[in-house]
Amino acid sequence: MRLLHVSDTHLGSSEPLRASRAREMDFYEVFEEVVDIAIRERVDAVIHCGDLFDSPDPRPRVYYHAIKSLKKLADAGIQFYVIAGQHDKHRRVDISPLRILEEVGVARVLAVSRPETHSLKLRSGELGVVAIPYAEPDIVQKWVKELKKPEVSRSILMAHLLVKELGFPWSHISLLELNVQDYAYIALGDLHRRYDMIYRGVPVVYPGSPEALKIDERSDERFIAIADLSSREVVVEWVKLSRFRKMMLIENVGSLGEFSKALSALNFASIDKPPILYVELGKPRDTHGTDEKNIKAKLDELVRQELILEYRIIPPEVAATESTSLDVEVDVESPVLSRVIYEVLRDPEVAEFVVKILESGEDVEVVKKITQEVVDGGKLLSKLEKLVSRR
Repeated sequence: MRLLHVSDTHLGSSEPLRASRAREMDFYEVFEEVVDIAIRERVDAVIHCGDLFDSPDPRPRVYYHAIKSLKKLADAGIQFYVIAGQHDKHRRVDISPLRILEEVGVARVLAVSRPETHSLKLRSGELGVVAIPYAEPDIVQKWVKELKKPEVSRSILMAHLLVKELGFPWSHISLLELNVQDYAYIALGDLHRRYDMIYRGVPVVYPGSPEALKIDERSDERFIAIADLSSREVVVEWVKLSRFRKMMLIENVGSLGEFSKALSALNFASIDKPPILYVELGKPRDTHGTDEKNIKAKLDELVRQELILEYRIIPPEVAATESTSLDVEVDVESPVLSRVIYEVLRDPEVAEFVVKILESGEDVEVVKKITQEVVDGGKLLSKLEKLVSRR
């Protein structure tokens, strides 16, 4: 049994550009590549972990491209399962655009407004799925306590949320609280960068978004994951995407000469799609300043030559702030306490235990519960003993 895991496709977006038809097409093209990979690899199903659409009220052409690609998948006999992310849910209208896809027969929606449990009949057998759509952290934590497990031999968890192991202060829930040991595979969405780990023997995977929406999410490589559940030990294969558009950044430009030198080092001819180029201005190196006017003229010429799609100039006052670009959605290097603990201990189970103790504060009952779980588990207790002996 093989599942293609994708998330955060944001169909209909043109980020970070505004109303750019060429940029909007990038999202449709890379989504079609995901479909082509699914067909080529002959997977049993595609699981999409939220934010299929960029807006809860997509325009007609967004539906057109989504249905066109998903019909191609359906014609190949491959089922498409999806849960709702925050972009797929309308705050005022009860219906999600995902339901339109389900109505026309190209998708099956597993969860929109609350968690749902399913037993899916796939070509290679039956698969249990617990599906958790996007919600605020306090709601997710309540949901998890009431989850119903599928009554089948092999199950996965699909969710659109950020786990605390990522180290973000706005995370939803921890892997310990999700009881990941109850599943064969944890398929997650909401993080726009690839991230994976093994927790209690279970693969926990964020494939990342097929297209970067912000400069902070840029990467020379983007992926989807294929999870092979054929044996007891799940194998995750990463497949590179090729149809996404790259974003490039030239940092700390203090003069026209520096900009020209940095520009000459970029090999635009080797890139299939003209990239989106960001230029971060630094402090002027001489009395002539950064010569922003001439830099802009060079960038305009690159656009005319179709060597870049578009550009953005980041002024010094913005570059000097904590974020050097647009709104940072996630930063996997955020130096919060939990992240530091994971980096130091290098064992997610032990780190999770320490973080839970710290977060419990003076709540004695919570500490007792966590400690009892350690004693009952045995394996974690052994790890803690080894850690103490090393110290």
